Amino acid sequence: MGSMQSSRTRMEAMPAASKAVGDSPKLRRNESFEEKFLRKFTAEPLVPVGCLVTAYFLGSGIGSFYKRDAARSQKMMRLRVGAQFATLMVFMGYYGLSNFDFKLAPMHQAALEAKKHDEDETK
Repeated sequence: MGSMQSSRTRMEAMPAASKAVGDSPKLRRNESFEEKFLRKFTAEPLVPVGCLVTAYFLGSGIGSFYKRDAARSQKMMRLRVGAQFATLMVFMGYYGLSNFDFKLAPMHQAALEAKKHDEDETK
């Protein structure tokens, strides 16, 4: 009898979707590389551009080092570090904007909206 009660309580604790036997799980279609690249590029266009700029400065710096032009190589490596920093700041900016709540004081904002709504009703 104790096992019947424990199995019944386990069934009650399970969500409704897992109780139904005939329900099939919802499957997501895998996203191809091109689809993911396009989605990410449209959401955050400056990040891939920053990566390309960084790669350009890296390649140019290595080419200058190969040609034994120390001054240009040093300049390109410094620009590469700056481009990496700028790309990182842009990435953090996109991340911050997507997670930032623009309601700085939600209770105050709600009170102002309620007051405005009351004033509109009285007019």
